[in-house]
Amino acid sequence: MKNTLLCLLILFTVGCSQPIKPTQQTLQTIAFGSCNKEYEDQSFWPLIAAQQPDLWVWLGDNIYADTDDMVLMGNKYHQQKTNPYYSQFIAQVPVTGIWDDHDYGINDGNKTFPMKAQAEDHFLAFMDITEDAAVNQYPGIYRSQVFGTVPNQVKIFHLDTRYFQDPLVKTPKGSAKNYVAQPDGQVLGKEQWQWLQNELTQSQANINIIASSIQVIAEDHKYEMWANFPNERKKLLDLIVSSGANNPIILSGDRHLSEISKINWQGQELIDVTSSGMTHSFSGTDEYNRHRIHDLITTESFATLAIDWSNKTLEILQIGMDGQTINAHKMNLN
Repeated sequence: MKNTLLCLLILFTVGCSQPIKPTQQTLQTIAFGSCNKEYEDQSFWPLIAAQQPDLWVWLGDNIYADTDDMVLMGNKYHQQKTNPYYSQFIAQVPVTGIWDDHDYGINDGNKTFPMKAQAEDHFLAFMDITEDAAVNQYPGIYRSQVFGTVPNQVKIFHLDTRYFQDPLVKTPKGSAKNYVAQPDGQVLGKEQWQWLQNELTQSQANINIIASSIQVIAEDHKYEMWANFPNERKKLLDLIVSSGANNPIILSGDRHLSEISKINWQGQELIDVTSSGMTHSFSGTDEYNRHRIHDLITTESFATLAIDWSNKTLEILQIGMDGQTINAHKMNLN
């Protein structure tokens, strides 16, 4: 089943948003979020639209389709796409993004999921990615997109942390951690690593955004994160620094909580903005994160990156579904 056919099916019922291709449009506001149950209330989309984003970035769990039934998965994507709040939003705002386990098809999903190729077709159709896009020429959903022109250019690296990931190994019941750290475990796979190295090293963009469905910097909790594959985490952080990419920033989701994590890695400050979830959250939790700055957010929220090209600053805003800003963090751009 080809994603273009899926998109045509949606087109006859609700219409597809315009596919995103490299554009000279300068981005000033990027909005993003994750963990969205398609069957829950979606009336928050006008609030996100009120931020006047130039782009919306899904960070995974865009729907909850824990199934190997591809008809059911398609129906769930259709439910999200036809929601009147969301359909109005995507008629105004370009959309891009990545997937996580629940829209991949299975909780804690990894490379062993037998329906991953079919799930990829559904995902690409949901994102209105056309058949001539390069991502259709290889397995997985990883790809990059460039917006604007130098010196006001943004490049987004969409990582696929599911299609090639080795299975997690669970710890014995009662352990402090849910999973055994696997030093030799893989998250991205050989081809995706080579792609990322080439893309990061060659990037001329003034801001480089790395979108990862699971957290990169946080390492103290017991759930899914890059730290479950410590050598992969180190490799990613090393690459971000050694590539010389301008103003890198990581976006992540998955956690049903939101926070900003910061680490000094080889003399360079790196930020991971976790924005999760949109329809549900770990209300009341008090989770330790040695790298957290600002407040832990345990209510539903989304986030924005506000870029001031003239003054060379970028401000991270984490916003509750009541419209109130909870965290604000400003960065100077190089």
